[in-house]
Amino acid sequence: MKTPTLDLIEEHGGIMLMLSIMSKVSEKLNAGDEVKKEDLNKILEFLINFADKCHHGKEEDMLFPELAKNPVNLEFVSELIKEHKTGREYIKNISAAFENYGQENSAAREMAENMEKYVQLLTKHIAKENGELFPIANKELSNDTQKQMVEQFEKFEEDVIGAGKHEEYHKWLEELKKNYLD
Repeated sequence: MKTPTLDLIEEHGGIMLMLSIMSKVSEKLNAGDEVKKEDLNKILEFLINFADKCHHGKEEDMLFPELAKNPVNLEFVSELIKEHKTGREYIKNISAAFENYGQENSAAREMAENMEKYVQLLTKHIAKENGELFPIANKELSNDTQKQMVEQFEKFEEDVIGAGKHEEYHKWLEELKKNYLD
């Protein structure tokens, strides 16, 4: 049976690949090397639409409220939501610096600094979710709830990022991986 946590773990794999790409891009930006605006744009769109709106949206709109029904989980869920908000701030800062990239030297450094902070935050965050949160969800959520959530996830994904967009983002990941990691 496909479970909501399995879906989120698979998405974490794509996000972790993007974090590795961002680390390399950050190194290039700090070294003063040129990074294609098209690549930076893809990174930003992936972060905004896939990682935040779609992935974090599934967690915040569906998974977290279910887990928060058990008062024992409230503090942990609140902590994870706070980390999502911090991540959004870093994305906002990357986006703002991107607007000035190429015209100002400080823009590249600002993008790199916020990318590094985002990578550190999400690396720890994903480990926490995979290692602590998802086992709790697997234990506490009934099979019926999990089945409903998988269906909700699919509809949510189509509504939020659109049909076929998930696959397009995975193609981008492969392209960016070739450009920066291979």
